Amino acid sequence: MKIVNNLILKKKLKFRIKFKKIENINVFSPLILNIMKEYLQSSNDFIKLIVKWKTHFVVITITSFVLALVFSSEFFVPPHYKSFAIVYPSNIIPYSSETPSEQLLQLSESADIRNAVIRKFKLAAHYNIDTTAKSGQSDLIATYQSNVSVKQTQFNSIEIVVLDVNPQIACDMVTEIINSINLKARALQRDKTKELVVIINNQLQVKKRQVDSITSILQELRVKYQLLDYDIQVKEVTRNYLQALSSGRSKENLKDIDVLKRNLEEKGGEYYQLKETFDVMLESYNATKLEYDKTISDLNKELTYSNIMSKPFPADKKSYPIRWLIATVSVASANLFLFLILLMITKNKP
Repeated sequence: MKIVNNLILKKKLKFRIKFKKIENINVFSPLILNIMKEYLQSSNDFIKLIVKWKTHFVVITITSFVLALVFSSEFFVPPHYKSFAIVYPSNIIPYSSETPSEQLLQLSESADIRNAVIRKFKLAAHYNIDTTAKSGQSDLIATYQSNVSVKQTQFNSIEIVVLDVNPQIACDMVTEIINSINLKARALQRDKTKELVVIINNQLQVKKRQVDSITSILQELRVKYQLLDYDIQVKEVTRNYLQALSSGRSKENLKDIDVLKRNLEEKGGEYYQLKETFDVMLESYNATKLEYDKTISDLNKELTYSNIMSKPFPADKKSYPIRWLIATVSVASANLFLFLILLMITKNKP
C-alpha cells in the first residue's frame, strides 16, 4: 500500500508542476502578443511614413549625394597621396626595458626629427601656415602630426606613413624621416661612446703612469746592479760560484761573481717583486688599450639603425578623400535627419 501511495503522490506532484508551467505561459502570453503587435505596428508606421513622404526622401537622397560629391571634389578638398615605409630596428643599444622597436618608435616621434623634416621641406609655407601668428607653431605641429603617422606593427616593425597633396613630397618625407632617425640614433650613441672614451682614457693614463714608474725603477736596478733576469742569474751565479770553489780559484778570481752574488742578495728580492708587478700592470695596460682602441673604432663608425623592409614610393592613386564613403555617410545622415523631423511632425499632429 505504501508503494501505491508513493506513486500516486509523485503523479500528483508532476501534474501540479505541469499545471504551473501552463499557468505561467498563460500569464505571459498577453505580454508577448502585445510586444509583437507593437513591433508590427511600428514597422507598418515606419513603412507608411516612408511611402507617404517618398518624394521628400528621394529629393533628399539625390541632393545630399550630389552635394557630397561636389564638396568632396578636388576644388574643395585637395586630394592627398599616401607614401609609407616599413622598417626594422638594428644596432640600437638598449637604454632600459624597452624593446628595440619601441626605442625606434620613440626616436621617430622626437621633436628633433619633426623639426628637421619641417625645416627641410619648408612645411610652414607648404601648408600655408603663418608661423609668426599667435598659434602658428602649434598649428604647424598639429598639421604635421595629422599628416605623419608612425606606429608599431604586430610584427614589431615600424610603419611610417605620410599624407600630402604632392605624392613625391610624401615619398621624400618618409625617406627623410628614416634618415633623420639614423642621424639621431647615431648622435645619441656617439654621445654615450664619447663618455666611455673619456673614462677608459683616464684609466689608461693611470695605468701608463704606473707602468712607467715601475719601468724606471727596474731600469735603475739593471744599470746599477746588473740585474737582468732574476731566475736565470740566480742559477748561473750559484753554478759558477760552486764551480769556482771546487776548482780552488783564488778570492780575486771570485770577485766578479761575489759582486753579482751580493747584488742578488741585496736587490734581487726587490727586483723580483717589481718584475712580477710590472708584468701584471703591463697586461692590464694592454687590455685597457685594446678596449680604448675598440671604443674609438665604435665612435667613428657610420652605422644605420633601421633596416628598410618596404621602401617608400610616390603613389599614383589618391588616398583621401574617399568620395564614395563621404557620399554614403552624407546620404544616410540626411535621410535619418529627415525621418526624425517627419516623425516629430507626425507625432505632434492631433
